[in-house]
Amino acid sequence: MGRTCLAPTISSVDNFGSSILTLERRKSQQKWNKLGSITRKTAEEFKKENKHIDLSLPAVRFGPDEDVNYEGLTTALRKAVRLHCAIQASDGHWPAEHSGPMFITPALPKSPVRGDGGNNGGGRDDKEGVPSSASSPWLIIILYISGTISTFITEAHRKELIRFGYLHQNDDGGWGFHLEGHSTMIGTALNYVALRLLGEGLDDGENRAMTRAREWIIGNGGATGIPSWGKLYLSVLGVYEWSGCNPLPPEFWLFPSFSPYHPGKMWCYCRTAYMPMSYLYGRKYHGPITDLVKSLRREIHTTPYEEIDWNKARHNCCKADLYYPHVFIQDVLWDCLHYLASKTFFLLQSLQMMCWWAEEPNGDEFKNLARVPDWLWLAEDGMKMQSLGSALWDCAFTTQALLSSRMIDECLPSLKKAHFYMRESQVRENPNGDFKSMYRHMSKGAWCLSDQDNGWAVSDCTAEALKCLLLFSQMPPEFVGEKVDEERLYVAVNFLLYVQSPISGGFAIWEPPIPQPYMQALNPLECFADIVIEIE
Repeated sequence: MGRTCLAPTISSVDNFGSSILTLERRKSQQKWNKLGSITRKTAEEFKKENKHIDLSLPAVRFGPDEDVNYEGLTTALRKAVRLHCAIQASDGHWPAEHSGPMFITPALPKSPVRGDGGNNGGGRDDKEGVPSSASSPWLIIILYISGTISTFITEAHRKELIRFGYLHQNDDGGWGFHLEGHSTMIGTALNYVALRLLGEGLDDGENRAMTRAREWIIGNGGATGIPSWGKLYLSVLGVYEWSGCNPLPPEFWLFPSFSPYHPGKMWCYCRTAYMPMSYLYGRKYHGPITDLVKSLRREIHTTPYEEIDWNKARHNCCKADLYYPHVFIQDVLWDCLHYLASKTFFLLQSLQMMCWWAEEPNGDEFKNLARVPDWLWLAEDGMKMQSLGSALWDCAFTTQALLSSRMIDECLPSLKKAHFYMRESQVRENPNGDFKSMYRHMSKGAWCLSDQDNGWAVSDCTAEALKCLLLFSQMPPEFVGEKVDEERLYVAVNFLLYVQSPISGGFAIWEPPIPQPYMQALNPLECFADIVIEIE
């Protein structure tokens, strides 16, 4: 949403059978089997719950020489309207997959998204969630180092997670930045490691899958060429050294707030990524060095582990991953910080799941790990980890489509449920406590990408939901449910005005835009651009 990355993420596979996959991957879908031990609701199950909806209308097909006629179009539209009503969840949203990245993003989600039947998650118990998107390897790493992998990953889960990994492996043996991207080191090294942690052997997988993955890693210079985020994840696991990472000193957070380079001015995704990263860097934390970790050290590096020049590795990035090269002055800055880092005591600051485990394995915060199943999604291409989810986003647009169909008589119950979901998904309060001192912004009155529990307000989601509520306000309450209080409409408008740029009149996505484009020069990540500050 308004961000530049290595390549656009494709439309991901949804849970109802549609997908954008290559022909070979479509053939692999035939191997999919429902697993009784993994709770999953399919479109067919939703249809059974809504069996009062008549889905027997014949499909409409127009030949290449036939004229499109009103009757045929009306039948096709009616069939589509009824189908969407039939696959709606009981709380009013439309469950759908929201994934695609094959690399590891920093924050294991504290804010799982809602869903029916365990597919699409559940809410948090507070409103301090962080925006995040994550693929399975990061989940596997944290479960492995915490010793809980067998607690939350059953044999059925393991089978589907492994199948997802193999299904999306490229022909050259590697994995891409996203589902259909060319092979990259961050995609390949992390997915290879995840498969090994899930129990796959050195030579497992059809057509030498694991061997080909290892050959791709070694043939492209080894895992020391993984981008900076990947270096951090591997360091936490113990198959890379912290001295091979560019510094992420927690002291940055001690800068005075008026400083032009204070991290509180960063884009919300960026700062909520680098805060836990800086904690882990300050702790130089890594998990237990098991026999498997020692083996991985030999498998993914081209040089014996003890002989790797970690200082040189800090600036090493595989060409396949290099989308945003560091400028010379930035490398000089990293070198200076790297020298200072060895002389400095770092402030401990606990935030995300990995930090919670590093800080206090028996602490209450780490108990959120029990909600791991809420983040897993099972589809025809296997099991993967959900990101934010897009329940509100999907609900708003589906609702607008149903209203635009002018077949209200076909979908009144569905509209009533959608109306309920959007009313209940509005964020009612700002973040807890003195949120401004924690570099958070107001969110009261807004809507999030998924649901209220997510807690991170989004301007376009707010606008689309507000539009739906205004449309519903013109309809009889006995048909679509109770109208929302006018005060809640006013606070929604207030949020939109809050994130509007006073300079251009445009709207930022998450928070007010930061008119400090020079901060983009601080971007430490080689495979993303324009991630440092909020933009319109």
